[in-house]
Amino acid sequence: MDVTARLGLAATTVVLATWPRLHGDWTAVVHPTLFEVAGLHAALAIAIDALNLANRLAGD
Repeated sequence: MDVTARLGLAATTVVLATWPRLHGDWTAVVHPTLFEVAGLHAALAIAIDALNLANRLAGD
């Protein structure tokens, strides 16, 4: 089975990884990428909050 990890964004979908021809229990192969995506999400959320704060402070 071919497995692809995608990240859906507002404007597009980004392919994060593709694992062709996986057999059997492939969760050990895919799990690290899902963990990385969770970290990426957290980092983007912090960056968005920081940009929003900077914009608010610059507007004063």
